Amino acid sequence: ISFFCALSSTAHAQHLGNIFNENVFSEASGAVSDLMDTLMPGVTNIRIGLGPVMSPAYEGASKKDISVAPLISLRYKDLLQVDNNQIRVNVFGRDGALLKSSRFRAGPMVKIDFGRKEKDSPDLRGLGNVGTAFEIGAFASYDIGPLRYRIRARHDLASGHKGTLADFDINLALYRTKTVSVGAVLGTTWANSKYTNRFFGITAAQAKASGLPAYAAGSGVKDISFSVGSEIKLTPSWAIVLNGGAERLLSQTKNSPLIVRRGNPNQFTLGAFGVYSF
Repeated sequence: ISFFCALSSTAHAQHLGNIFNENVFSEASGAVSDLMDTLMPGVTNIRIGLGPVMSPAYEGASKKDISVAPLISLRYKDLLQVDNNQIRVNVFGRDGALLKSSRFRAGPMVKIDFGRKEKDSPDLRGLGNVGTAFEIGAFASYDIGPLRYRIRARHDLASGHKGTLADFDINLALYRTKTVSVGAVLGTTWANSKYTNRFFGITAAQAKASGLPAYAAGSGVKDISFSVGSEIKLTPSWAIVLNGGAERLLSQTKNSPLIVRRGNPNQFTLGAFGVYSF
């Protein structure tokens, strides 16, 4: 079992967020997943813990919150990977996968998107809630030396955003010794109009309630992002994990009145985690 405890801060933080923030739960999941994929491939362990991270109050927000996020991570060889709200199974992979491949990984995945609540920020007044999505899909990746190229596609089968997304990213192991490892991820996400309209579109009713003009968002590239993560081993059991990320909203999302009038297309996250594992 592993224990994560994180401490992050920013001069621009608005206030301490709720004790548990579902959006932070999801963001921490992605950060830890990418870091483990880069730095610790093929391990078998369980990690569980709790810690605060700094992130936007909602995607596209101009203000930041510091909220507590639980972190749960499970790895079984190169077969099963669980990170907070997402599960992946390697049909193709290395040791433990159903079909062995030294460079190629692929298989099904499931992810829960907790949506967005109007109470998350005063900026969202009149826009209502976006429900929880149960996303199911598949992923494929290919390794070339320190580089990993990956694509993930998924669709909501529940009553959340009801949309479809596709993520493309390049993961690079920048530096690695016995005690210090550094990895980086450059990525982008495409989303269809159902997704973009749920989070960035504004209906006539929402326009009347929020004071924002009506807006119909279309399909397109939602964002481009870059993150850097590092693990510093203090002992065989204890380590410090650092993570920082930046995201730029694009096209259909950037032009939403919610972002233009109340938010910011530039998004930043920051975290510092203490990790115990055995």
